[in-house]
Amino acid sequence: MIVFSTILIATYVIAILWLLMGLLTNKWLKASRVGSENVHGISVVVAFRNERENLPKLIASLEAQDLPHELWEAILVDDGSTDNGSDLVMACKGQLPLKHLVLPTGQAGKKQALLHGFSVAKFDAIVITDADCTHTPQWLRSIRECMVNADFFQGEVKPLIERGSVLSRLEALDYLSLMAVSAASFSVGKPVIASSANLAFRRSKVNVDGRVLRTDIASGDDMFLLHHAKTIHGLRFKFLASPQVAVHTSFSGGIKGFISRRSRWASKAKAYTDSQTLLLSILVFTVNLWIVLLAILSVLGVITFTLPVTLVAAKTLVDLPFMAYYLFKTKQQKLLVVFIPLQIIYPFYVTFAAILGLIKGTTWKGRTNS
Repeated sequence: MIVFSTILIATYVIAILWLLMGLLTNKWLKASRVGSENVHGISVVVAFRNERENLPKLIASLEAQDLPHELWEAILVDDGSTDNGSDLVMACKGQLPLKHLVLPTGQAGKKQALLHGFSVAKFDAIVITDADCTHTPQWLRSIRECMVNADFFQGEVKPLIERGSVLSRLEALDYLSLMAVSAASFSVGKPVIASSANLAFRRSKVNVDGRVLRTDIASGDDMFLLHHAKTIHGLRFKFLASPQVAVHTSFSGGIKGFISRRSRWASKAKAYTDSQTLLLSILVFTVNLWIVLLAILSVLGVITFTLPVTLVAAKTLVDLPFMAYYLFKTKQQKLLVVFIPLQIIYPFYVTFAAILGLIKGTTWKGRTNS
């Protein structure tokens, strides 16, 4: 038991140190400053379903973009909404370079909606974002500059924090741990995490269809797109964290929503084909599952608490500099106040959510991941 624990935590430490080296390169903090002559324009594609509450903020942030209208378009695709959200989009068509589409009868799901949007896009550079996101006025201009030297781009995503809510801070830090891994892995040329809240690619380099996005699975468009992109020889990947390119998103639903999101993310892992993503996912899951099992054995009196506490301490000693570096560089260091509480509960909720997602599947936007 001690030997296995030592090997397991040593492997985890090596993996996090490798990711930390990626962060320390600071490549993910440097934008392209060459110009944007070879990026003619940008097509923003948003799939939405029952987002009437969020659409006004999305449209307002699109209206505020400082990129000339002739250099971008927004394609909003309604995926079977029942809240009349499309009415808000239609009302803005004359003010923006905007196309409003409704998913044809017989098609359903975010991925089908995205593919429908891609099919009518007029520019080579495609940007994907979510309807519950807001953006800075420099967002599209910054992405356009980055696409000069990139074929697949991941931008920073920042969670909005509810004032006075400890859960909101915990969930934000949990999400930012994924962003930190994304930034680090992109920097070492081995990206393992992507988010469709702030994603871009060149259609001329990345051919996307239903097979690539796995339309048989309700969510995971970003991860499946990333895995496909990694199979393309010579593709240039870029992650950027900056105030101009950052996208803000919010979480809701309390603890139930928190676990549901984690379960949904885990449920997609069964269909992953990228070995690097799978290896890192299995390692993280195994470490946390082992900590939970040891904690249970300690409570039952089978072993002392020394071993699980030692593993958590070792994990914390390597996780802390990794997360602290990312948080300080992105000016979110205030979240470090909940780092230790999150470290204590992390193995338990991650293990529970992962098992729930892998075995039971999850429901999202009325569709089921099985």
